Amino acid sequence: MTARAIRSICVVGDGVVGLSAAAAFARALPAVAVTIVPAEPDPAAVAEIQCATWPSIHRFHAAIGLDEQELVRAGVATHLLGTRFVDWPDGGDDWVHGFGEHGLKAGTIPFHSLWHRASRAAEAAPFWHYSAAAVLGAAGKFTHPSRDPASPLGGFLYALRIDPLRYRARLAALTAPLLRHAPFASAEHGDGGAIAAVTTADGERVTADLYLDCSGPQALLRHREDRAFDSWGDWLPGRTMVASDVAGGAIDPLDHAERVAGGWRWHSALADRTRVIALGEDEGGVAVRFGCRTPWTANVLAIGDAATAIDPLFGTALHLAQDAILLALELLPGRDFGRVEIAEYNRRCDATRVRMRDFHALHHLRSARRPLPDGLARTLEQFERRGRLPPSEAEPFETDAWIAALLGLGVTPHAADPVSGSIDLARVTHAMAALATRLTEAAERVPPYPQLLARLRAG
Repeated sequence: MTARAIRSICVVGDGVVGLSAAAAFARALPAVAVTIVPAEPDPAAVAEIQCATWPSIHRFHAAIGLDEQELVRAGVATHLLGTRFVDWPDGGDDWVHGFGEHGLKAGTIPFHSLWHRASRAAEAAPFWHYSAAAVLGAAGKFTHPSRDPASPLGGFLYALRIDPLRYRARLAALTAPLLRHAPFASAEHGDGGAIAAVTTADGERVTADLYLDCSGPQALLRHREDRAFDSWGDWLPGRTMVASDVAGGAIDPLDHAERVAGGWRWHSALADRTRVIALGEDEGGVAVRFGCRTPWTANVLAIGDAATAIDPLFGTALHLAQDAILLALELLPGRDFGRVEIAEYNRRCDATRVRMRDFHALHHLRSARRPLPDGLARTLEQFERRGRLPPSEAEPFETDAWIAALLGLGVTPHAADPVSGSIDLARVTHAMAALATRLTEAAERVPPYPQLLARLRAG
């Protein structure tokens, strides 16, 4: 350890986000003293209650030493291939957003350009029919991606659907060797937004070089005079959120999202129940508002909902939190907290979450006639005119996710890509029909997901 290296870290918050951070920092920095100060859970913290994740969860689990097979056997996790959207957009057909690639390129010509040309000629199935993840999920099937380059079941991605209570318990076991203090009582602020110490409920004064605020939207380490909050209310309107568990239900490898009067509902089937998260005007719900704060100030790093409050659509709240943890480890400054590292962290973190906000806004605002954020407006303009996406340095997930969402929501280019015309249309439609058939036939040979899950749990 160098003379300027961080020697101690205090994590405030012992929910999923706080324990994720503690596990990652403790494993990556074994010479650093990492301690945990529990905090009262914030009911508005989306990352603490949602079950869906993105495929990036595997990278984070590798970083902290969690094994997928262990999580599945213990009933902590099930597999997730995407989401079925019902009546979204209003009056539209159901469609599936599957993880990973859709179709196959023809040389350098992207598949969605070929699909769009065939679709204009009424010679194509819905776009999601050419996604292995979507076809498997729609059939209630799951298998790990094939390593055979000739298999139609290769190239897709999958995530995990986690049981928040069991996942938190597993993270608590992983971080059991770390020192835990009494619950948080107050924060003692120094100059420039820095924390001098944290006081616990039993009067202990906890000091550290770096403090991680994982306390949810309440952001307990934020100075009470610091009210800076960049609201996303114009694009992600705040409402009330209700999370409830429903007994029973088939274990499906797809989550379900549906429009309802005044909002929407998200269904995630867990091992022994279904979690439903509803966003709308329910009087019994907790009020939520969406937006962000500067994540890193002096020796305080806010992670999860303390830095970025995003709605429960998809599993992006936990994705953003765990991605921010890995980015902090990549750019970790010394305990002098130099401006260069912190500025770069804040810049990259902000670019990623703004792009994620735009992805959410796409699903909410296409029919709402509200002003669009600049990044989403540019994306729509480019895609509707040219069928292409503008490059983004901080794209939080694969390009196929954007293409699948745009086409699933009914956003199509105004004209066919001229490059796609270099291939005879009959050849294009024949190849697409053959691919769709191969995917369907391959899915038929895969066992139903509940049957596969039972075998995996039995080892």
